[in-house]
Amino acid sequence: MLELSGVTKTFGGLVAVDDVSVSVGDAEIVGLIGPNGAGKTTLFNVINGIYTPDSGTVRFDGTTITGSKPNEICGHGIVRTFQIVRTFDESTVLENVLTGAVFGAEATRSIDEATDHAHRMIEFVGLDGQAETDAHELPMAQRKHVELARALACDPKLLLLDEIGSGLTPAEIDELTATIERIRDELGISVLWIEHVVEAIMGTTDRLLVLNEGSLIADGKPSAIQQNERVLEAYLGGGV
Repeated sequence: MLELSGVTKTFGGLVAVDDVSVSVGDAEIVGLIGPNGAGKTTLFNVINGIYTPDSGTVRFDGTTITGSKPNEICGHGIVRTFQIVRTFDESTVLENVLTGAVFGAEATRSIDEATDHAHRMIEFVGLDGQAETDAHELPMAQRKHVELARALACDPKLLLLDEIGSGLTPAEIDELTATIERIRDELGISVLWIEHVVEAIMGTTDRLLVLNEGSLIADGKPSAIQQNERVLEAYLGGGV
């Protein structure tokens, strides 16, 4: 589904992403981990068009999307959430999710059709009964679910999640990871997920990618990554 080949992104003399080649398959949950400053969010910004890589290509469903604008990439089916919640706080949950259903989806919908679709996504993420609540009245965990519902309303084929577990309690993370698994299992949507909550990502993902200093140092099943010496050294600070 998603193929990155030889992607490099620099900022002045800093190489943020260094010749990275990775892929994500259909209906797959792939984790992206690494220490702070490893280049994870920069790689996301290249995938969804915020940055154009200095070299390399990004292909999605067989189409080259390198250098495309974020709204064009959204139209192809790649949708993204952010580490810092970006809900429209003075709008209701329904109005937040409607923005995805109306403006983010490739399909053209009437307002009634978009509203029905938004309600389905609100229910899917467990916020039924909150549609008319202003986003700012919700706790952080529920606002993150609003972002998920808004992203899902765009009809993505691939969902990019940037540290969506940040700031949540263990119980809230468990609820969130269950929703992410349902996104794959029930909706058939692939997920590429940056996360620092290692327990959550180890137990949920099919495969893990590990970046360190901009370079890909490992790609494999979570059980193999846990035993990888380069990962232990770079990400966990040595043998454990």
